[in-house]
Amino acid sequence: MTHPGPAPTGTYWNDRATVAAFAELPAPPYLTELLAAPVPEAVLALDAGCGAGRNLPALAAAGYRVLAIDRHPGMLEAARRHTGPRTVCVEADVTSLPLGDRRASLVVCHGVLHNLHHRDALATALRELYRVLLPGGTLSLNLFTAGHLDPCLAPFGDDRYTLPNGQHMTLLPPDDLLGFIHDSGLVPSGEPVQYLRPGDPGQRSVWRAILTRP
Repeated sequence: MTHPGPAPTGTYWNDRATVAAFAELPAPPYLTELLAAPVPEAVLALDAGCGAGRNLPALAAAGYRVLAIDRHPGMLEAARRHTGPRTVCVEADVTSLPLGDRRASLVVCHGVLHNLHHRDALATALRELYRVLLPGGTLSLNLFTAGHLDPCLAPFGDDRYTLPNGQHMTLLPPDDLLGFIHDSGLVPSGEPVQYLRPGDPGQRSVWRAILTRP
């Protein structure tokens, strides 16, 4: 079976059907649990790769000012429908965040980093997430890894894979991911959670953790 090469940047993520599907998703339970504690007024949260905005109402309701970034205009258009006066949406890339050093008390980066095109970009993104996080701040991170590789994935070197629809992923072994996290300066708070999740197509190996900046 042959697989196409990586789809052109943004083709999948700006597709109307993809945007509509993501727009229907609520904030995940592990984020709502994290947001249960009250926060001081005007504290900043960054949603790095906000997609269609599933997390934005919960972040604003918890009391945060919110900066939401995504590199795909189709997703941002949907995300803006979730915004109020406390939320700003900006087209930007997670490898070059439009935020000064040590500004965010909370950073959310869910389902984003595996979509980068190579290992070096993933390492750069982790350093950026560290850079913008306040000391003592929290990063809620999840991404797909190479902990389980579904047969539908076609490898093309350096931990890069394509799906049958042409979507591209960089999937690191979990130990390599932990090495990148350590090198960035971020520190896991508790044990990471790893599990298999059904995907379309194939099963995905999810790695999820709460990280802090000491």
